[in-house]
Amino acid sequence: MKKITSISLFSLVLIFNLVFYTTGSNADFKNETYNLVQKAQNCYFSLPTYAQEGVIDSYLDTEKYWNDAVKEDKMGDPRNLANAFYRNAQLYAGVVLQIGSAYGSQSCK
Repeated sequence: MKKITSISLFSLVLIFNLVFYTTGSNADFKNETYNLVQKAQNCYFSLPTYAQEGVIDSYLDTEKYWNDAVKEDKMGDPRNLANAFYRNAQLYAGVVLQIGSAYGSQSCK
């Protein structure tokens, strides 16, 4: 069941990126993503271990997509994937913040 949910979430994220992606300035978009990823990281580490277990998958996905976006940028983004990876990092960071807020962490608001 968890695998099906993950696949469904990933599919929705890809569709969202393909259909609704718009941004003003690319530098602003990257900076906004960086700030959101940092906030998700602070949120994750502010949670007690039992709560971290509930958010670990989304936190790891946040970090994975952020790192992939940065690597694509450093390579010159030959496949035009960096912006999709930045957007995915934002979406997963948002999930981390929502779950952390539900646990009551002030760092997640």
